[in-house]
Amino acid sequence: MNINLYTLKNLLYKMSKKLSLKQFLMKSGRFQKTYGCVEAIKQGRVTINNKVMLNSSHFFNPKKDLVKLDNEKLRTVSKLYFIMNKPAGYLSQKSNEEKNIYDLLNNISLPRESVLSLHAVGRLDKDTEGLLILTNDGKLSNIIMEPKSEIIKKYFGILENRVDKGKIKELEKGIEIEVDDVKYKTKPCKIKIVGEKEIYISVSEGKKRQIRLMFESIGNKAVYLRRVSIAGLQLGKLNVGEIKQITREEIMEKLEF
Repeated sequence: MNINLYTLKNLLYKMSKKLSLKQFLMKSGRFQKTYGCVEAIKQGRVTINNKVMLNSSHFFNPKKDLVKLDNEKLRTVSKLYFIMNKPAGYLSQKSNEEKNIYDLLNNISLPRESVLSLHAVGRLDKDTEGLLILTNDGKLSNIIMEPKSEIIKKYFGILENRVDKGKIKELEKGIEIEVDDVKYKTKPCKIKIVGEKEIYISVSEGKKRQIRLMFESIGNKAVYLRRVSIAGLQLGKLNVGEIKQITREEIMEKLEF
């Protein structure tokens, strides 16, 4: 990991002071999507210290300033941390049209505001299973997603065709893929072959559909993917579809921060 503990703590401290207005509104659990809170701001329904604020990107200190929505005082909900074993067939983002991971939160007892405040830290695509972190702690999310953190994500995969050791070495060195019509050279990764078609792959980045695109680039296909760990944080005995509440300290310890 290239970023040291002092730098991470310093970054966390600097980020702890202020929030943008739209970030604060999303943390209040009153809105399902960012679009909704941005529209409320444009409509003049939001005030800071009793003054209408029309700039959704305005930064302020929630501990010092009073925010109201339709003249009702707002507070952010308590910080929450969960890990989930995401099933295949579920989106990682909120949706009214398709099954998504937030539907699974109905299985735990949480106020609606708390559920709406949660977001996934690093999405998995619809067909991929495995470990997800869910939280409403934006500062922690930013640290985990920061590219300099180089947090290792490990996946188990089953391929359509037999493993070609020569082409696997190409992937390990880094290979060119196309993400949303833009060419991208992947960083070096580690791949462990555990069967004729089974592998473990560990990457330090998370481009959209990256692992699937990597195998497609060598003429193969990942027909099954499951994320088994994020640094030292593991699924353990968590069954598919299950959710477990943990603490911020547990996450920081497992991520070696």
